[in-house]
Amino acid sequence: MVIKKIPLRTIKRDFLQFFSIIMLVAIASMTYTLFAVSMDDISKNYEMFKRDYVQEDGYFITSQEVDERLLKDKFEIDLEERLFYETQQDGITLRIFSISDKINKPYIGVGKMPEEGEVLLDPSFFKAHQYQTNDEITISGQKFKVSGIGYLPDYIYIIKNDQDLLPDPEHFGVVMMLKSDVQKLFPAPHVHYYSYKGEVDNIEDFKGFINSNWGLLKFVERDQNPRIIYTEMKVENAKKIILPISLFIIIVSSFILFIVMRRVINTMHAEIGTLYSMGYTQKDVFKVFMRFPLYIWFFGSVIGILLGYFGAYPFAEFYRSYFTLPKLTSFFPWQHVFVALLLPAIFIFLSGYFALRNFLKLTIVQVLHGIDEIKFGKLPTMKFFDRFEFKTRIMLKYGWRHFARELILIVGIIFATILMMYGMTAKDSIIVAIEKAYNENFRYNYLYMLNSASKHPEINLQDSAEPYNLLAFDVEGTKASIMIYGIKSNSDMIKLYDEKGKEISISDQLIISKPFANKLGVNEGDEIKIKNKFTGQEYTLKVYKVADLPVGNNGYMELESFNRLFGYDSGEYVGIFSKEKMNIPENLIFERYTKSELLTTIKASAEDLSKTIGVMALIAAILALLIVYVLSTLTINENKKNIGILKMLGYKENSIFKMVLGFNYISFLVGFITGIPLSKLTMDSFMNAVTKDIDFAMSLDLSINSVLSTFIILLVVFLLSRFLVRAKIAKVMPVEILRQQVD
Repeated sequence: MVIKKIPLRTIKRDFLQFFSIIMLVAIASMTYTLFAVSMDDISKNYEMFKRDYVQEDGYFITSQEVDERLLKDKFEIDLEERLFYETQQDGITLRIFSISDKINKPYIGVGKMPEEGEVLLDPSFFKAHQYQTNDEITISGQKFKVSGIGYLPDYIYIIKNDQDLLPDPEHFGVVMMLKSDVQKLFPAPHVHYYSYKGEVDNIEDFKGFINSNWGLLKFVERDQNPRIIYTEMKVENAKKIILPISLFIIIVSSFILFIVMRRVINTMHAEIGTLYSMGYTQKDVFKVFMRFPLYIWFFGSVIGILLGYFGAYPFAEFYRSYFTLPKLTSFFPWQHVFVALLLPAIFIFLSGYFALRNFLKLTIVQVLHGIDEIKFGKLPTMKFFDRFEFKTRIMLKYGWRHFARELILIVGIIFATILMMYGMTAKDSIIVAIEKAYNENFRYNYLYMLNSASKHPEINLQDSAEPYNLLAFDVEGTKASIMIYGIKSNSDMIKLYDEKGKEISISDQLIISKPFANKLGVNEGDEIKIKNKFTGQEYTLKVYKVADLPVGNNGYMELESFNRLFGYDSGEYVGIFSKEKMNIPENLIFERYTKSELLTTIKASAEDLSKTIGVMALIAAILALLIVYVLSTLTINENKKNIGILKMLGYKENSIFKMVLGFNYISFLVGFITGIPLSKLTMDSFMNAVTKDIDFAMSLDLSINSVLSTFIILLVVFLLSRFLVRAKIAKVMPVEILRQQVD
């Protein structure tokens, strides 16, 4: 039938308008496909990696060598000792592990398993320092050949310290070598590191038994190991946002399509009435006009799926390298392709149907009579607008007349604001929070954690150093843990302040960080029940003060009060804060941190954050541009007659533009202003959700910089769309309007 050509002819005539809707559908399908396929790829490879290379169920470090047979028989677990050392050279920290045979076996991504005098490097460090296989690396004065790249199942997210937020391969790397080489390089082990595999019925008995017999220094279950669970968290969180984002874009696209189809039908009433009079049935007309959603769905979905599918594997590689996760298998994601096709189809075809439904109820006479007879609902008249001068009155009436479109515009700007604000704030908050904490609150330059708690008469503490004690506790009723520090009452190394900036005095009462208080939902004066991670001893402590610390699941007490409460002798300590580097024997040190290393890590990682933020900002900007452009174009096309009349009356294009589309500026501001508190609410909810089960807390606060940056970017996008639409007003010629009226 000839009438089948109507949809394609109409789309060709208003190509940019329909192309924008197609691109909205394409972005929705692309977003779903991109994230779903890449996250599924990562999940499948991760599950295979941890199964085939025997990811640990936990690890512990003791000050004495354990009786492995006794532990295996008593708790029915597999156990394997792993030689573990750290060395620093030229500002780079290398963590050296012996290669395991049973648990946490390395996967060789490039090269081969090392022989004597050879090592494997983790992929991020290998790449960051531009190593090649068979290159040499010097470790503690001895040269080794790099045999290849190794992936460890328990070091997927390679951070130096458990409290670190981001990896820093420029300054930290993991090295794997034969046990014999480790023993030659470091002949005297000062701690003993064990990985275990198997489910322990009573984990508290397990920890208590190890601690009482061999001196437990650290115990980390798999579900509390950030080097493992951060991978799972990020994949799960990415999966959670796929459907909402995709659905939002699809629903907006469907609503815009609904408006477009209504306009197309209204402007073609005479042609449709003629078709009826020629013998075509409503069914014939319905089939023809349903080709509009069919073409938009098909081209949009196919373009989106192709873009998402081919972009998914590079995206997965980016994520995989970020987590140092190997690719062990490939698969075709047919189920995600099906969903990416089905989701847009449901909403797009429904919008097409509802746009046609009322029109098809009209008689042939009503259709032929003209556009004024075809009403689909009408908003009440706002007499309040009549008090304004003419131009403002017209602008307000146009905005009210197209209230639904303005609402969609507001929602689109809100969504773009939230998306962009999250990216901007995440970057700013991490950098600002760390710099603030280490300039205002943590004033030490070096932190040393020793391998035992005692009075340490062998260490001479200078005026620039302070002792501290430390214990880890589980919080009853949650999966969260708290690290409680015992520090000097007049400490120069740790300064705590309340929200008003007043210094909090250190006493025998518990002070906790603000993010941790928010996570638990507790305030000053509330009680929390905690349990010692090593001994299982339970305590109930009252929260004396909440310190305005930006990060950390931390608590603080006066050192001697800490020792009395938790069973230590007076004067005992397990660590040292120092403003100067200390000469402490290596056999006494368990872990060490420096402020400069941490700050360098954060700043070096800002580049990776900026890339992610750039992607989020680009998606937000494109969505805003498409939504504003399509809605504005619709208004212009519907009001060509009025625009022509205003031109004949002598109004300039600038004035006409403000009258017809000026209300969009109000909608833009309403959307952005509404988006600011919603961004804060969304970020707080997101942070609480992703950190509720891990030993980390952080608050994301909106900064003036992030608000202004988001506003400027969205305003530029909005003005660009204004510029594109303004050209359409310039093309409206009064003579053409008059000719159409005569015709």
